[in-house]
Amino acid sequence: MLRRSVVALTFAAIFTPVTGGLAAAAPPTTPPTIRLDDLSQLAGVKPSTFMATNSVALSRLHWSHWGSSTATGTGTLKINNCKPNCAKGQIRVLQGAQLQVRGVRVDRGHRYYWQYRITARAFSTQDRNMYSRWTNAYVPSDFR
Repeated sequence: MLRRSVVALTFAAIFTPVTGGLAAAAPPTTPPTIRLDDLSQLAGVKPSTFMATNSVALSRLHWSHWGSSTATGTGTLKINNCKPNCAKGQIRVLQGAQLQVRGVRVDRGHRYYWQYRITARAFSTQDRNMYSRWTNAYVPSDFR
């Protein structure tokens, strides 16, 4: 009888996986999504467009580092000078402009980038003063 128990224990020890007393590793989890809202009120993850004001918008954005504390999108910036009014204003187009976003805040149970700024090599001093300062980004509660 003792011999059968020893054989059974030996057999069990050989074919039982060793875990070292640790629980199996949990599957990797996806970090919570961070969104970006703009004046168009179409919040998105890595949006291809960003409307900062009625006369300033970026398009064809390609993003790097999305989901970290900062992200940068590079694309085309269009600035309407709205003179004599926005319907008749001249539009400047700047290729290679960057939209930088940073910080995270929660609104209605979702995470949003908190601030943005726009930079471009072709900016004049006036452009830099107007667009390159950190500005609070939008969240849905700003509109409703």
